[in-house]
Amino acid sequence: MSTIIIGLFLVAMAVCSLRLSALRLAGGCCGGSGQPYIPKVKVQDRNRFHYPYHTSLKISGMSSGNSAVCVENALNSMEGVWAKVNLLNEKVSVYMKQEVDEAALRIALRDAGYAVCRETEYGAAEL
Repeated sequence: MSTIIIGLFLVAMAVCSLRLSALRLAGGCCGGSGQPYIPKVKVQDRNRFHYPYHTSLKISGMSSGNSAVCVENALNSMEGVWAKVNLLNEKVSVYMKQEVDEAALRIALRDAGYAVCRETEYGAAEL
């Protein structure tokens, strides 16, 4: 009797695991939320020499390609801004044609659902 119960339990676990894996593969970001493909906001001018101002921000909460696209889209939709995400370092490089206040960049990222971290010698602290 106990062998049958253990067998049913293992079958149930396998079914749950397969379903979760299918959702992750079919879904958008990190866990199959069903989020569709997110189109990128295209920057027309991709010549770095046209962007004399640069800053780099550490972002908390980026965990997938869709997260990176959301962060880039939030910044690329600003006038005269070109953003490129490094997902491994959880950083975004922001190139600007005119100097943009860092607070405006933080607000755009916050509105997109991400937090900017302040880097310290011991790591990053969320702002």
